[in-house]
Amino acid sequence: MSGKISWDELETSPLTKKHNLSSFNSSSFELNDFLKDDALINQEHLLNRSYVCFFKSRMIGFFTLTTDTITAKAVSKSDGFDNYKYAKYPAIKIARLAVDKRCERRGVGTHLLFAAIGIALSISEHVGCRYITVDSKKKSVNFYEKYNFAIVKTRKDMDFIPMYLNMYPVIKEMRPVESLNDW
Repeated sequence: MSGKISWDELETSPLTKKHNLSSFNSSSFELNDFLKDDALINQEHLLNRSYVCFFKSRMIGFFTLTTDTITAKAVSKSDGFDNYKYAKYPAIKIARLAVDKRCERRGVGTHLLFAAIGIALSISEHVGCRYITVDSKKKSVNFYEKYNFAIVKTRKDMDFIPMYLNMYPVIKEMRPVESLNDW
């Protein structure tokens, strides 16, 4: 396969026991192992929720979401909370995101990221959730930065780089100011 895959041809849905995961093979043994051995068990124990992506009936990617928090001191002052009275902000964490290695660099990862952000935005309409977090592999930091994720400066030297996206500007751009005040 080569060239970008049209998002219209991708189908993303919550992971169930009915999905055939056997052909999925990302570049990461750990992510393959998680998907095939742990994802459904974690869902049953209410630890996280995984979503799978198909192209022409073949599974080509997945992401996993869980709840998280981010400390107030970890976010940039430009996010507008100099006087925030709590120590942590509510967040949704992208705990896993992987693309089958046969489909890398074809827009699938971006589709998965946007699907995860869409779910987080939907959740934020029902419960407080200001940020999306991810612990990025070093080789993936540029991918997340391209979509306005920022590095948690105090922890940038770790094997997995903690990053965050402030959803408030995204929501503000999507909705008129009046509707934000109606919340």
